[in-house]
Amino acid sequence: MKVGYMTNGYGIQVGSNGGVTSVKDSRYETLCHDEEVIKTLASQGYSSIEMFDGNLERFAENPDELQELLADNNVSLLGVYIGANYIYHDALEDELWRIERISELASKFDAKHIVLGGGALRPNGNSEEDYDQLADGLKRAEAVVTKNGMVASYHPHLGSMVESPEQVDKLFARSPISFCPDLAHLAAGGGDPLEMIKKYKDRIKYVHLKDLKDGAFVPLGKGDLQIEEIIDFLRKEGYTGDWLVEIDGYNGEPKEASLTSYEFLKGKLEA
Repeated sequence: MKVGYMTNGYGIQVGSNGGVTSVKDSRYETLCHDEEVIKTLASQGYSSIEMFDGNLERFAENPDELQELLADNNVSLLGVYIGANYIYHDALEDELWRIERISELASKFDAKHIVLGGGALRPNGNSEEDYDQLADGLKRAEAVVTKNGMVASYHPHLGSMVESPEQVDKLFARSPISFCPDLAHLAAGGGDPLEMIKKYKDRIKYVHLKDLKDGAFVPLGKGDLQIEEIIDFLRKEGYTGDWLVEIDGYNGEPKEASLTSYEFLKGKLEA
């Protein structure tokens, strides 16, 4: 079974302190020991990983270290997640510089996907012009990612200006970018993940599998989402993209979450 796991489930998620004063230095980062996480996930059966941009950049000066770690565990780098504001005109150039830097680094490891999240929330609400600016920023970011040989997808996310189904529709009416659905974020944002996937199925090349129970992210099969129905629908539609499990913010044991999710998926993703 070929399925990846997002390493952010193995530690506290933070932002790099340099980003407080310099937008170009903003990064997501998981406070974890990358080597131990990769070894654990490989032992459970996962064939690939996704990382935050900050975790990947730990290896910028010594890429051979990560290459050897991945090769020794027969694991590939499937994707990298990058967040940005996009709607602040003066900051966008620095954000695009950062996206290009991370994309170039990810391409050295033959990553397939760059997941783009964000779109800053304004304290008094976002304007229609903000959605225009987000769409333009994503267009420019996608060009950077494509130039480096990877697929760029947008990930609607809680805490951004694209949470609800209406906001997803508003962005996608302006942007043709690929859609990376995160099942639990879509549900927590007020949507029906299956219906949203049906609506935008032709945009999907990468899926983040995550379950939800009483508003909390939980291992696959421990929540209330129609995960099997979603997988079945995509397979019947001829989906040939990639699957990634992500259980961030879980209150339980990370190893239990990843193993439980892997066991849940057995027999469900094979053609």
